[in-house]
Amino acid sequence: MQPSFRRTGPGLWVVCFVLFGLVPLVVGYESAMHFGGVAIDGPFQLYNSLRRIQGGFRPGVDFQYFHGLGIPYLHYWLYRLLGGGLRGSELAREIIAASTFPAVFVVFFRAFTGSWSRAFCLAAAAMAASFLLALSAVLFASNGMLGVRSALATLVPVALYLAPSLRARILAGGVALGGALFLSTEQGLAAVAAYVIVCAVAVARRPQRSRIIEATATVAVSVVTLGLCLVVVGGFSGMRGALRYNFRVVPADQYWYFGVPPNHFIPSWSAGVHMLAAVPPVAAALLLAVIAASVLLRRLWLAPDGDPGRRSFALSMLAVYGLLSAVSLLGVFTPAYAQPCWRVVIILGLLAASKTADRLDARSGHRGWVGVPRSLAVGAFVLLAWAAVSIRLIPTALTVSLPHIVVDHLFGDARFGITDIWPETLVDAQAAIDAHRGPNGELPTLWSTYAGWIEARNGIFQPSVDYIIHALGPGRQAYVDAFRALQPTLVQTVRPGYTPYETWIENNDWPFYDELLANYQVASSTPWSLFWERRPGPRLVARQIGSLSIPAGTASVQLPSITLDSTTPASLLVVDVEYETKNPLHWLPIVGSSPRYLVGINGALSRTPVSLNPYTGHTRFPLVVRSGQSPVLHFQTFSLLPGVTITLRALRVSVLPLDAGDGPWFDELLARLRH
Repeated sequence: MQPSFRRTGPGLWVVCFVLFGLVPLVVGYESAMHFGGVAIDGPFQLYNSLRRIQGGFRPGVDFQYFHGLGIPYLHYWLYRLLGGGLRGSELAREIIAASTFPAVFVVFFRAFTGSWSRAFCLAAAAMAASFLLALSAVLFASNGMLGVRSALATLVPVALYLAPSLRARILAGGVALGGALFLSTEQGLAAVAAYVIVCAVAVARRPQRSRIIEATATVAVSVVTLGLCLVVVGGFSGMRGALRYNFRVVPADQYWYFGVPPNHFIPSWSAGVHMLAAVPPVAAALLLAVIAASVLLRRLWLAPDGDPGRRSFALSMLAVYGLLSAVSLLGVFTPAYAQPCWRVVIILGLLAASKTADRLDARSGHRGWVGVPRSLAVGAFVLLAWAAVSIRLIPTALTVSLPHIVVDHLFGDARFGITDIWPETLVDAQAAIDAHRGPNGELPTLWSTYAGWIEARNGIFQPSVDYIIHALGPGRQAYVDAFRALQPTLVQTVRPGYTPYETWIENNDWPFYDELLANYQVASSTPWSLFWERRPGPRLVARQIGSLSIPAGTASVQLPSITLDSTTPASLLVVDVEYETKNPLHWLPIVGSSPRYLVGINGALSRTPVSLNPYTGHTRFPLVVRSGQSPVLHFQTFSLLPGVTITLRALRVSVLPLDAGDGPWFDELLARLRH
């Protein structure tokens, strides 16, 4: 009977794995073919880069990719194979994300169990656990393709474990680490840091010259691999540009720019503990990763040599990586950033369950069942049944969506379609473009704070970075300077009512909006955006109503009140602040740039705190007030480090006159602020 079990086992577990692995693929395919994605971030961040690669733009020089240049190149081949366009981009994005996540489980479990039956059994159970834990940010393409970005970093321990010799470990580990950095800066850095930490433990346990050489050489190979990948896609200038952007510019702005309201952030260590307690999935992932890392590092310490030592080293690195992969929580506290850690916990938990099942069967005298230990098979079936019954998406995808895809898309005449805001958006946006064509039908110059589909449909490219939020560091002023120099015919911005993040952008990138309001007026709109055209003449300039010298130690400032006539619902103030920040521990890795310097607002319609750039010492931001309001600004620091302070130097307040040309934008901004 045992040979029969061996033949039946893999087949049965493959079927279970395929059924659960099909679910994200089916959901992703449906999402791509019935496109209704958001107009900002996710879908178009990738599509813009794929278009630029296809158009001959140089990565690292002419454009950057926020998470790492490897992501668009990973998708580019499939994008072209599927015919390009938004359809090709979305299908590539969804298919690669949906395929990568389950594939990581199969590869990892096959490497560490040596059995296909057990690999597919554990992979199927891992997929069920992922659905039960609602790991949507890594199961699906989602907004930032976190599952794809963390895939190779998760597989680095496999390369280290399977390598048969010292030279092979150096080469395989270094290439895997370098590839992880190419695909995702923060996930790759987490993997490199995990490797270095575990190497330090191994060297401390048994100081050997060969271990130090291996660790140093592996890290060196990873750096060379990253450099070669960047040179291949962008040349030497592209390599330098990408390294500067992803390893210096983005980390510098990660906390003060992205990690502020309306995003949640950890203001102090004590508050962080309370925030973890309030979000059990995040706390559980981190706690389990800490326990796993402690157990595995102890095991490595007790048995550092031979196959057990190599296995413990690889799994220790995985556990430490899982913990470090969640460091992004210090930037923005969102449960999604704990999901790569959950994947690590699932892998380690199921490997431990597999070894426990072997011991239980050996103790009880049970023989294997369908190719795996009996207790493991029972546990896997329970997990699969639990997920299938409790997660409605699973049966729906397999019994409704999958037949629809086969009948209507593969063998029928159903084609790529659009839903939600997009039918109306395309009509309205194209009308705005066509209304501003030149005398011979030439396209107008268009500047969008979030470039996307309307640019692609007209074969044009955003003159600067595709998203204003990716103009970071020195690029922020360069963005405004380029806009001022180009003087485009049309400008497209996000409607304040479409997303709360538009008011955040206006707070932190006000110099652009200042230039926009001075020279443009709203001409038309789409469901998510406003189109602005150039004003026929100059507008009234801002009128300064107050200039304050700030006494030392001042933390709050009351602004002058504004009196408006009865027909004016509110006024737009512009606050100009000079300040100095102090952070004596800014040189520390990870947390060194984590302090936030926020301006809290009372007594105004504007309520979202304004974040001050610690690298400039000067900023301007908008403030919307009603007649008679006297806003109070509170200058506060939130830090995980001691000694962080902010000192005010001067403050000026101006009233920016508005007219009918600003009305659609300002009315919607008022509605958002009153909401």
